[in-house]
Amino acid sequence: MTIINLDYDLAEVQSGFDPLPAGQYPARLDKCTLVESTTGKPMLKMEWVVIEGEYEGRKLFDNVVLSVTWKVKQYAEAAGIESGKQLDTQDFEGLEAILDVRQREYEGEMRNEIKNLTPME
Repeated sequence: MTIINLDYDLAEVQSGFDPLPAGQYPARLDKCTLVESTTGKPMLKMEWVVIEGEYEGRKLFDNVVLSVTWKVKQYAEAAGIESGKQLDTQDFEGLEAILDVRQREYEGEMRNEIKNLTPME
């Protein structure tokens, strides 16, 4: 048996996160995974982390269905991937960009949505 000492009051621990306010956030893409969407289409699950400012360390998520070409184009251009090239999901990892983040309601809850990304210079 392993004993773990919880040296904090669980009543004071936040059990969830409110969405970030709408705005622009510098972020790094930490993880990109190829999965299947609920409609059976190939999709990239993107996991971003804010790297500066008041919300540094907070995560943002984006799902990019590969048939949604305008969204794929944003990511490919930001990562410097040319048309007609094969790509590896790792090609996106480490990408730094300014994320244009909005809030939208999804299943009764307010959530963040990445509307646009601009590569950091």
